[in-house]
Amino acid sequence: MIRYAVLGSGSSGNSYIISYNGCSILFDAGFSLKQLRERTQRSGIDFSTVQALFITHLHPDHARGAGVFARKTNVPVFFHDSIDDQYSQFAALKIPSDSHSHFSPDAAVIIKDFSVTGFYTSHDSPHCVGFFIEVKGRAFLLLTDTGVLLPHMYNYGERSDVLFLEANYDSSMLERGPYPYPLKRRISGEFGHLSNSDAIGFLNTISTPKDQHVYFCHLSKTNNDENILLRSCENGLTWKGARTICTNGEMYSSTISIEGNRL
Repeated sequence: MIRYAVLGSGSSGNSYIISYNGCSILFDAGFSLKQLRERTQRSGIDFSTVQALFITHLHPDHARGAGVFARKTNVPVFFHDSIDDQYSQFAALKIPSDSHSHFSPDAAVIIKDFSVTGFYTSHDSPHCVGFFIEVKGRAFLLLTDTGVLLPHMYNYGERSDVLFLEANYDSSMLERGPYPYPLKRRISGEFGHLSNSDAIGFLNTISTPKDQHVYFCHLSKTNNDENILLRSCENGLTWKGARTICTNGEMYSSTISIEGNRL
């Protein structure tokens, strides 16, 4: 049995975990080490089994806890191989050199039963990525913080059993909302975020069996609303999998059997 959890998503912090056979992998560390420990334990996963942390990008809501995590646990923290001390946000994390590990996009990192492949996304942070994770014939997609959807993302989506998919904003709420015009353009631009309609369109495009499960993540507190996203799904989602809309900062955990895998 594979156990996994959204430890939290949204402006308050983002982190995800997948665990199998005594090995757990964390993705993003937008919380303090104390909160990461507590949330992991509450999800039913032993924090001592965490053997790696992979970071999508350097924005604080995804990486603020990575430095303390690395210094206190001595667990390797993986960043895109082009990220180093030339970036002030990375330098400020103070990752010890013996804990700083690298991955190259489109090249799998193997950790016990896990295969983790980073892939390019389009966001206003240097060398931003998403992740495609395979373990014992099951697959997970972490796709947030991108302003555009690219062919490789659809390919990974079709191959995944569980998707952590961004639905950051409702277009009408963003346009009517309090943000200044330049910030609105940033959010909706090619280096911004996915809207509700982007996420629904992505799911409707991929060809997938009905047993797939999507977690709509990274909802904006200001520019989105769970009920609006729910209505949008009811009115426009033709994809037939299960769905969970993640409340900002809340946890969601589940399991998936390795029996009957389809990879």
